[in-house]
Amino acid sequence: MSGAWMALPAGLIIATLATLVGIGGGILWMPYLIFLARLNPTQAIVTSLVIQVCGLGSGSVTVIKMKKTGLRLPLFLAVGAFPGIPIGVWMSRVVPADFFGFILGAACLVVGLVFVYAQEEPDIQPDQVSLRRAAPYLWLGTLFAVLTGFLSMGVGDFYVPILRNRLHITMESAMGTCLILMAMNAALAAALYIMIGERFAINIVLWAIPGVLLGGQIGPRLAGRIPDQTLKEIFIYGLSIAGIHMMFNIPSGQ
Repeated sequence: MSGAWMALPAGLIIATLATLVGIGGGILWMPYLIFLARLNPTQAIVTSLVIQVCGLGSGSVTVIKMKKTGLRLPLFLAVGAFPGIPIGVWMSRVVPADFFGFILGAACLVVGLVFVYAQEEPDIQPDQVSLRRAAPYLWLGTLFAVLTGFLSMGVGDFYVPILRNRLHITMESAMGTCLILMAMNAALAAALYIMIGERFAINIVLWAIPGVLLGGQIGPRLAGRIPDQTLKEIFIYGLSIAGIHMMFNIPSGQ
């Protein structure tokens, strides 16, 4: 893997995009790690998760420092998300990834369409959201988090529309909340993989870390300069691309 240095510019670009629109970087890292870095699918998942911990962690620090969101809501949502992580890790060892790839891709496209036609409501800040109002959506966090353990995919792809349209959080704050939640999910998933003996490509990770740390700072700052409606449109386009990618390009052989 003499081209491991390519992970540095890739990390900068991927982390900037992921933290800008609140999606997990796994959907972008997996094609790079499998098709360019030539990792096997399981090693690609672990490597992707380790890189995401750094990139999403960097973005999380930024959104907290910029007061775009707090820790109260992400920590509460993590209560629902964490049980799904070990299920996803187990599934990655027994279920072919392409079995779920098409279905999940179609789900992304459906969520994007729902997001397009959802009616806008007055915006509030995350710390103003009643945890009782958020509680009915905790089970969805478990379901979404399975994807983190299974495909290194972030929950933001699905949770942002819920936070935006059901809890009426501003688009920027919804994405910031998901960044923190995804960073915690990625950390738990990476730890579980390492505990069961899986290994990540350390040379790629070392090259990627500077890029994702910088990208994690750039993305949230760019989001602060982009109108809420534009962020919504970028998210919808990104979700559609992610859906098409999962439907047709998730490799098998895990």
